[in-house]
Amino acid sequence: MATTVSLSNPSIVVDAVDFTDQCTQVVVTQTVEALEASAFGDTARKYVAGLGSHEVTATFMLAYDTNEVEEKLNSLVGTNFNVEVYAAASVTPGVTNPEYTLTGCFLSSITPINGSVGDLPTVDCTFQGGALTRATS
Repeated sequence: MATTVSLSNPSIVVDAVDFTDQCTQVVVTQTVEALEASAFGDTARKYVAGLGSHEVTATFMLAYDTNEVEEKLNSLVGTNFNVEVYAAASVTPGVTNPEYTLTGCFLSSITPINGSVGDLPTVDCTFQGGALTRATS
């Protein structure tokens, strides 16, 4: 019997720092290029897997202090590092809490000041590239 789970409390760890309590949205996207492998005599197109182009996008609430979101993300721009996303609040992977790790991803930019009167400042990040793995133990 199929079940549906509400993803209401995932966890996110950026370069070994748990920012779950400062993240409001996270999306893991797994993409593999489709390389055409059709040949003469085929009656339909055929494809094989090419390079992966994976990414994790997240929205963080900005905080400006030592070891906070803005300082950490600022230090990561232009570098390679790992991002881990868990389906549930625990950072321990399991069958009902798969862990997706983007190893060697890249952060090309951030918006360190973003807000207006009465708004909570946030920053949207796209961690791109690297190898994506899924673990349940």
